[in-house]
Formats: sequence, C-alpha cells, structure tokens
Amino acid sequence: MKTIEILRIVNLQFKEIYVVGGIFRDILMQKKYSIKKSCDIDIIVKNLKVNNLKKICTKYSLPFIVLDEKNKIYRVISKDDEVRIDFSNYKDLYKDIIRRDFTINTLFMPLSEFITQYSKNKFDVSKVVDYFNGIKDIKQKKIKLVNKNSLSDDALRILRAARFMSIGFHPDANVEQEVRKNVKKLNKISKERIVDELKKIFSVKSYNVLEWMDKNKILDSIFSEIKFVKQKGKNTKFKKFYFHKEGLWQHIKLTYKKVEFVLENLKLILGVHSKSVTEYLKKYPNAVFDIKMASLFHDIAKPHVLKNIDGRIRFFYHEEKSKEITYKILKRMKISNNETELICSLVENHMRIGNLCHAKELTEKGIFRLFNQLDDKIFPLIIISLADRYSYDSIPERKKDLELNEMPVFKKFVKKIIKKYCDYKKNKSIPKLIDGTVLIKKFGLSEGPMIGKILEQVREAQFLKKISTKSEAESLVRRIINDLETN
Repeated sequence: MKTIEILRIVNLQFKEIYVVGGIFRDILMQKKYSIKKSCDIDIIVKNLKVNNLKKICTKYSLPFIVLDEKNKIYRVISKDDEVRIDFSNYKDLYKDIIRRDFTINTLFMPLSEFITQYSKNKFDVSKVVDYFNGIKDIKQKKIKLVNKNSLSDDALRILRAARFMSIGFHPDANVEQEVRKNVKKLNKISKERIVDELKKIFSVKSYNVLEWMDKNKILDSIFSEIKFVKQKGKNTKFKKFYFHKEGLWQHIKLTYKKVEFVLENLKLILGVHSKSVTEYLKKYPNAVFDIKMASLFHDIAKPHVLKNIDGRIRFFYHEEKSKEITYKILKRMKISNNETELICSLVENHMRIGNLCHAKELTEKGIFRLFNQLDDKIFPLIIISLADRYSYDSIPERKKDLELNEMPVFKKFVKKIIKKYCDYKKNKSIPKLIDGTVLIKKFGLSEGPMIGKILEQVREAQFLKKISTKSEAESLVRRIINDLETN
C-alpha cells in the first residue's frame, strides 16, 4: 500500500492529528520544496488509541512495530514507497511542540493539509505552523534549542546536534554551552540509541563534526578508552615518538579524515581498480561507519605496549592489543556481531598490507593467506591502509617524500593486490579437491579444528597450482598427517 493511501485511512480514523518535525526540515532544504521518495514521517495523535492503529495495520497487512510502549511510540511501514511513518501520543499540542529538541524540528501541519500537499508533491510553506521561527533557522542552517532543558531532558540530543552539523547546520553558542554542561549524561543513554546516531554521523563526511565532538568531550564520554590515548600519547619536550605534533590522538583523528579523503578520491587513487572497492561499499550499507570506527581504534593500544629498546621506541603487537580493546568497546556499545568481527579484523590487520609492500620477497603463499583469512574485507582494509599512510602528510618533514616516493609505490602495490584478489576470487570458484567428510571417512580423523587446518593447506596448494587432482590432494593430506604425527 502506498504512503498516501495509508495517510488517508489514518486521517479518517483519528481526530486532532498532525504531521510534525523533521519531514518539514527536509522539505525546506530541497530547492523545489519536494519530498524525498524514501523518508520518515512523524505523526502525533491526541490521546492515541493504539488498538485502532493495530486494526488498520492488520486489515491492510502493514508492518507494525512498537518503538516505545511506555511513551506510546509506534511505527508503520509503507513497503511500496519505503517510507516509515512514526506515530506518537500527545495530550497538549503546544506542550508537545515545546518539549522538542531544536527549533528546526518544531514545524507542524494538520494531517489533512499534509495529505493535500503530499499528493501534489509541492509544499506551500505558508501552511506550516511555526511557533519558534524554525523556518528561518532552517534557511540559515542554525541549530537552536527550543527550551533550556532540551539537552538535560535527553542527552542523546547532543548527538542529534552533531548529526545536523554533518549536513551543514551550525550550533549557536547556547547549544555549545548546554552540550558541555550535559555531555556526561550520555553515559545514561542506551548504547543502541547512541550507535544509531553515530552511524548517521560517521556514514557521511564528518571530520569537522568529529573535531567538534572531540572539543566538547563527547567522544570521551562515549569511548572512555580515548582518554588514556590522549594522556599517554602526548608528544612533549622529551617524548616525540608519535610523529604528529599533537601526538597519537592527532594521528588517529587524521586517519579518520584521510578515510574520507580516500573515499572521495577512490578513482583518482586506484584508477580502474576502484570499481571493486566501490562495489564492496554498495554491498554493505554500514561499511563506511565500520571503516571509520576502525580508524578511531587502530592504534588505541600503542601507549599500553610502548617499549624503549636501546633508545628506540617500539610498539610490538599493538595491533593485537588494539583489537582486544576494540572488541571490549564494541561489545559494550552492542554493535552487531558481524560489524564487530569486521572492525576488529581491520584493526588487527591494519599494518598487514604495508608490511607486505615492504617485504623483501612477496610470495604467492603470503598473498593467498591474506586473501583466505580476510576475503572481501581486503577492500575496507585497503581504505584503512591508505588513510593511515596519508595521515602523515601533515608532518612537514614527511610530506615531500610521502608524495614523491612512498605513496606512489604504495598505491601501485595496492592496485596489484586488488588485481590478485580478483584472480583469487575466480580461482576460489574452482571445485574443492577434498572435503571434511573424506578426511573423516578415509583418513580416520575426528571432527575438530585439525580438519580445518588441513583443508586450508590443501586449498592453498591448489591455489598455488601445486596440486590439481584428488589423488594429489590425498597424497598431500597423508604427508601433512605424517608430519603432525612425527612432530
């Protein structure tokens, strides 16, 4: 069922019903005041009777989702138009509007009028009710509080302000002041709500917003582990081993910035090979968020593992330790298992492509193991690796050599890796010569990790074209088992 049809049915069912908030902000940001095809529509209903809403959904087979039972917030989804319609309850219209976060979200209109304009897809601004000069603030791209308790009532609005900044809005001085007063209250907000906002911020170009969040200690409040990096990762008169003028945390932030640079310039950096990376990013909607999260944590353990060996500062195994810290953060933030696995993998392996690039000898075996372990994670890893290197262009003594020597060599190597990975994917479709069932029945092995390790060695030999038949694969298995028994 189309959105317009749902709205008409709802309008007949309920009285004193209004469309409010962000939909009008988004419309006013369009040149022709048109509505986006995929959007969210927020509707408020006086003394909302949820059973009546459920009956509509049941009758017309519409998805119905409970967002907040206590506060009577529900979602109906129009599958035909990919539109989410959120319903919430109100008792007093003015009180409902004044409790909202920012003036840009206080515009509202009777649903009947909204339906008329929605059907034409052309909005008359004069029909929008505007108590708090929200239209003016939208045009000037200003973020202003509706009331002084807005952020203390719900600290998540701090991140909502950051999200609006990522689409070009600017907070006024009062917002900044209230952010600093209430930033510690973010600890009391559910992790799911925080992550939802972070995904919207990190998924678009937002380095300047990240700096604003850092300046106002928002990141410290969400990721307490960052404080240790700032304290122990400083460069002082006697410690200058973090390269960047302001120390390790500056390098981490600049890596985030360079992720955005790489994403914007994929074709320029990788040429025809950029297509494979672009296809990966389209395949995984949260990929950009995951890559940026990995950029924030890739070196987080360096202060923990720092060693002074004969006057030389080393960070042995900082990748593994960074992965360990990252895993704890992501679990605490209730990030999905798949995303946690990807982000941790990027952190753990962020040095790997660089190490291969500088290896004395690049072996096919080393490349196979990289691809076999990471598969298509190789694409976000390439973005992280490039960003990590580009972050050093802010260091005057490194900039020239980076541009003339280091980056041309590294980019050439990365293109080679992408080409080899594409070949690997083609070869991967070749049927396996042997499987776990054969190992159990023919060789008497028990189920367990040993079978996986043997199959990996067989697959590696097949990829390297050392074997090509089932009998050769079985001979290799016998040799592997004999070696294991001998040792």
